[in-house]
Amino acid sequence: MSYDSAISALSNDALKHVKNNHVIGLGSGRASTALVKSLASFTRIKNYNIKGIPTSLQIKLIAEEGGIPIIESDQVDYIDVVFDGADQIDSQKYVIKGGGGALLRENILFSLAKKIIVMADNTKFVKNFTRSVPVEIHPLARNSVTQKIKK
Repeated sequence: MSYDSAISALSNDALKHVKNNHVIGLGSGRASTALVKSLASFTRIKNYNIKGIPTSLQIKLIAEEGGIPIIESDQVDYIDVVFDGADQIDSQKYVIKGGGGALLRENILFSLAKKIIVMADNTKFVKNFTRSVPVEIHPLARNSVTQKIKK
């Protein structure tokens, strides 16, 4: 099965977690792009009223193109479900996320989520991580955090 076919199948399966009037967190990347396109079609067919909170401008534009109303995370007390892809998943099921640059927004959405669905095909599973773990540092803390990381 190709990557695109796997992600499409994962996206369609993930939609079973979407209910009418849900607030949906929309992650970033290829998996989320496929999910948002499937979600737009799904909500039209089901006539669901949902709202989406994107983690990136790219996903916001795709959601708007699909007719998904967009809101910001500061407009809600919680998010029903967040969908996002993974950078890597190791043999202990630890996940690296945020390598695409949306780490802060992803963390905000995850903190508000009742449920988080991470979509990944077999190319994302590794025995041990082979990529770095992203760390986002506020400019005011750059020096102190850099010193702590070096230690």
